[in-house]
Amino acid sequence: MAQVEGLNLRGSRWYVRILVPGDLQEALGTSRVNLSLDTSERPQAVLRATQKRAEWLSKFEAKRRELNPLPLQAVTPEMSAQLAQRVYMAVLREDDRLRNDLPLLAEMAHVRRELDLRKANPAHTLNLTPPPRDPDDLRGLREDEARELAGLNEYLDSKAAESLSRRNLVTVLPIVQAEAVSLGLSFNPATPGAREALQESLKAYRKALHEVTLRDAGEVVETPSVPSTATPTSNEKRTLRDVYDRWKMSGDSVRTKDTVAACNRALKLFESFAPGVSLKAITRSQGDNFRSWLRENSNTTKTARDRLNWVKSLLKFAAETLEWIPRQPWVGLKIDSVTTGERRPWTDPELKTLFHAPLHQAYELPTAWNSGGAAAYWIPLLGLYGGARLGELCQLRTEDVGDVEGIPVLSLTDEGEGQKIKTKAGRRKIPIHSELIRLGFLDYVATVRASGSVSLWPTLRLREGKPSGYFSNWFSGYRRGIGLGEKPDFHCFRHTVRPLMRRAGFSESTMDKITGHESGGSVGTIIYDHWTVKEVQAAVEAISYPALKLLKTIR
Repeated sequence: MAQVEGLNLRGSRWYVRILVPGDLQEALGTSRVNLSLDTSERPQAVLRATQKRAEWLSKFEAKRRELNPLPLQAVTPEMSAQLAQRVYMAVLREDDRLRNDLPLLAEMAHVRRELDLRKANPAHTLNLTPPPRDPDDLRGLREDEARELAGLNEYLDSKAAESLSRRNLVTVLPIVQAEAVSLGLSFNPATPGAREALQESLKAYRKALHEVTLRDAGEVVETPSVPSTATPTSNEKRTLRDVYDRWKMSGDSVRTKDTVAACNRALKLFESFAPGVSLKAITRSQGDNFRSWLRENSNTTKTARDRLNWVKSLLKFAAETLEWIPRQPWVGLKIDSVTTGERRPWTDPELKTLFHAPLHQAYELPTAWNSGGAAAYWIPLLGLYGGARLGELCQLRTEDVGDVEGIPVLSLTDEGEGQKIKTKAGRRKIPIHSELIRLGFLDYVATVRASGSVSLWPTLRLREGKPSGYFSNWFSGYRRGIGLGEKPDFHCFRHTVRPLMRRAGFSESTMDKITGHESGGSVGTIIYDHWTVKEVQAAVEAISYPALKLLKTIR
């Protein structure tokens, strides 16, 4: 059965959860939507969920164009005709909306009656509160409501006719600009061709309002539909930036902010290296020159390699997915990188510097917005006594702390909303070290659980696409602030716990079970050799730091 991201079951009904990209959350007012698929059958749910995701990805792309409109260099006759058609449709669509808003029309008619009564009798006390009106009344408009609407439309039609006769283009400028923005374009009346476009739109505006008055007389006037996107860029004028815009919203899920930003940085470098080059004009020789340029202008060979690979990915996407070019011209071009800054275990003096500071000796919690309060105390300790990845620890929920075979464990999983695990081996249960229990970790969990918090770290802010991003930045600054350098970092805890377990005689496969590494053993070792929690607990308890003196500071 096909898998669809976000498909979830509530009771007997299927839903699909769609995450809103971070750059659109403020504009759309939400970080996610959970849509009912109106079915209890999974095969039907998979089909409908796929359709819903496609619809929302299109909405995201349209919203981005609307929020970041591109300036028009010139308004072509084709674009002019499209804008005029959209203006015509917008007027008729607004009339449709108004005719269906029975409470509003009832209020307009009521206010008119009250004003007429006041005119006939100046002593009349105005009552501007309309009587209740059923918005779903199948009988439609009442006579006074239809009369009020017809009067309004007649007035608007006469003003549009006056504007057309006087060539008053300001009349339609706001609506033309709004329609251009919906196409992802910025309309400036000073742009070549803009005046002609406004004249065409004014004609369409006048025609639409006149046809609205025909509706008042009972004539059938349909509201047409128009294309939702601007005229596509021709093949010859497409650039790698056009490919990037399509790539951002492609795939099985919305790209993370970090991924999009990394690709955009590489693309900007290429654009500075070869400004204005069209997609079809990108050659292999140009790729070789860009590779040399990256080597000379990047801080490390890894940075140069990553940026080259991003541009190659866009070229591959253009060739294989979009079919905008016949082939990827940079196949085989690469930059060999030299690994620098190898990670290593923490030394005893470094561990003393970190854990003998006031944070862990006196429970002096930091107040920085990205520290997560109590998370700053517990997360480093969990890394020290278990070797879990920082991202795995930051996304923990209270329900991820439980009991198996009578042993307290951490469940590292991707089952919760927003949770991610790096590999299949990353889904695991780690016995909680006795030292953590002595320090009060289970008491802390009980307190947070009693508060009703879902997250184990109620004040820890998680970064979209990279849950540990904010905390990682705080931890880096904290290390430097107490006299530690760039290395060792949090990931080095993983390199610290493995040697301790190995020296205690535990196998590589047992250590992999704890740290979540993919095992390199045989199929029988990887799949069929199931450990009990008690067996794994012995390896966890082998993690010991005699040089550290940790005080229990939580009562």
